Amino acid sequence: MKQESNSPLTWETAPDILTAQEASALVRIPRNGVYGAIQAGLLPAVRFGPRRIRIAKAALKEVFGLPLEERDSTAALNHGKA
Repeated sequence: MKQESNSPLTWETAPDILTAQEASALVRIPRNGVYGAIQAGLLPAVRFGPRRIRIAKAALKEVFGLPLEERDSTAALNHGKA
């Protein structure tokens, strides 16, 4: 799934398998921060050859947490439930 250059990448439009560039755009950190999290063992990724790394969107969400809009809607759904 290729994103158009003029449309921003969002959690809804992002593919299930991400490049480091796409992952960095989603969590709004530098690409080197994504590579650092992978190297530190914090973010699981698959390496294809020396230069290709792919990251599951689900793993990115788990490591970096839900985006604010999802957190807000989840809180609204659970409000008042014990």
